[in-house]
Amino acid sequence: MDLKIRTPRSDDYSEYAEKVRSGARSRAGERGQLVRHEVGERMFDLMTEYFPEEYRERRREELIRTFGAGIAVGFLGRELVRYARR
Repeated sequence: MDLKIRTPRSDDYSEYAEKVRSGARSRAGERGQLVRHEVGERMFDLMTEYFPEEYRERRREELIRTFGAGIAVGFLGRELVRYARR
């Protein structure tokens, strides 16, 4: 029995190594996103727990800003409809 063992060419090795590196980079990127998301959630939980007054104030300001933007968009939409009907 004669076994024919083929040694990899340097091109094959480079291509394989690049595939492995590429896969590792994408997995690391996914893990990084997951970690950032978890850290963000934990920071938010800690902020609401340790600084409830500041959280309420920020939330209130954000709601006021959002409400104001909604009114502005509604007004602009109404004016655009009026303009289109002319």
